[in-house]
Amino acid sequence: MPQNSEPMRSNKAFESGPPSAAAQRERYGAIMNVLVMLLVGISWISSASAAEVSVRQVQPGTYEFVITNPTALSESDARARIAEAAASTCKGLTAVPGRWRYESKEAIGGGDLSTRETFRFVLEVSCVPGAQMQTGERRPILRNEEESRQVQDEVKLKSEAYFQLISSKRIDEALTQVAIARMGVDEAKWKSDKLSFQAMAGEPLEISIKKITVYDNPAGAPEPGLYVAADYSNVYRDVPIHCGYLMWFRPVGGEFHITREETGHVTSEQLKSIPSAQLPEIKRRLRCLAP
Repeated sequence: MPQNSEPMRSNKAFESGPPSAAAQRERYGAIMNVLVMLLVGISWISSASAAEVSVRQVQPGTYEFVITNPTALSESDARARIAEAAASTCKGLTAVPGRWRYESKEAIGGGDLSTRETFRFVLEVSCVPGAQMQTGERRPILRNEEESRQVQDEVKLKSEAYFQLISSKRIDEALTQVAIARMGVDEAKWKSDKLSFQAMAGEPLEISIKKITVYDNPAGAPEPGLYVAADYSNVYRDVPIHCGYLMWFRPVGGEFHITREETGHVTSEQLKSIPSAQLPEIKRRLRCLAP
């Protein structure tokens, strides 16, 4: 994708699991690439009326469902539509969601609707007897507020160090902080993307972790452990807006690694052409947090 003509938001994820509460911001996992295009005016369409669901068998008892729609859907909407199709496919067995990914291009502004790319959500579903479903209760891992504060401090430092490693082109060291297999991306491509961004952005002027949110062994997560989201808002010489979040995961008895990374940016040249009235909406779409 071009780096110098359009505000960009891209999301790399790579975990599986059922949808969570809205406060968890659908962060546990996906593969997502979102291009936010600046057009004249601001207008958004949210419609699932034209959504189509297709299915193919991956292996006995396991299916891949794909939902497409002319406009972006929420994860919960996409899952609900697939659930209807999965219930029919599983024929009395329990449909258990697994790995998932989604891709979309979103246009800010009215513009020509033909320029809006199709939303595509892919979910792997296993059909199993109800008795095989895991129903064990998830219990909190952290024992008190002090342990929670320690986790927040640790993730804040790790997040800052991660961006500093990338900005200094110590890509191999940064990679040790990433669960690349969970992300489902090619290691060489990941490294290339990081180097390309840094070459475009220039030296960092500010690395700022704005918010840390701890999800303590949540019931809706794909596996037990701590999920900690680090929202950031960074400034580089040639990229004054760089924001998003890192999702860190620590399995029981393990160490923290990044399992999802969502990032959006606006270059200095792009910023010059953005009307001030549109900037708040663009920042919102890029998931920037207010200072």
